[in-house]
Amino acid sequence: MCRVASGAGILAAAWLLIPGAGGQEIAEAPTTRIVVRAVARDATLIGDGVGGAYIRVVDAKTGATLAEGRQEGGTGDTERIMNTPRTRGMSTYDTDGAAVFTAELQINEPTIINISATGPLGHPQATRSATKQILIVPGGDIEGDGVILELHGFIVEIQMPEPLAAASGRLEVQARVRMMCGCPLTPDGIWDSDEVEIAARLHADGAIVAETPMVFAGEASIFTAGLAVPAGLQARDLELEVVASDRKKENFGRHAIPLGLMN
Repeated sequence: MCRVASGAGILAAAWLLIPGAGGQEIAEAPTTRIVVRAVARDATLIGDGVGGAYIRVVDAKTGATLAEGRQEGGTGDTERIMNTPRTRGMSTYDTDGAAVFTAELQINEPTIINISATGPLGHPQATRSATKQILIVPGGDIEGDGVILELHGFIVEIQMPEPLAAASGRLEVQARVRMMCGCPLTPDGIWDSDEVEIAARLHADGAIVAETPMVFAGEASIFTAGLAVPAGLQARDLELEVVASDRKKENFGRHAIPLGLMN
């Protein structure tokens, strides 16, 4: 049995004695609250602005789903998350309005659980997952920052050209690249675009036939490039791909769209 809530929910109950068969008293399991937060690698929480994250809590032994639902709320306190030096025991993510999912479980013995997070839900091309396994005990609430699951990657969105546009001559490519929480990339910003390699690639029948780096366009998270299409190129399947890479932070992102056949 489980109950699921987002946000504060109710406090864990104490053990209760209730009548059993033959007049014996048995103990009812207390409510055990587990706070879970999905956070972008090197950034802030996966909040409502990018669709949140889907959280699932599973009994590792039986495979039974104990709780599931969407993490809801904002990205948290950026200054606290990104710039405040952390000391042991301090709270980083547990601030007013910060994204959270709270599972309210009723277990009557120590239980190993697998907790997974998948997101950002608003951007399927960028969705990634992370899983963590922990042991919980009845009434042993996990609150505050809670169990943190880190999602690596970038949200990459090709804005130009449109899907199925004709590929000939020179393609003008524009893409928006953000952190998994939706936070912006800018030169010398908190998330420095100069540290991220962004490239546009043209694939013909699965092979890369043209590639060029993309440059910051003067607007937060927007990058552009002109991609020369090889003359006389013949292919059944054409695809434009934009890839963002930050090897130091282990973040990578990709978006691809189909293009039309050349005239």
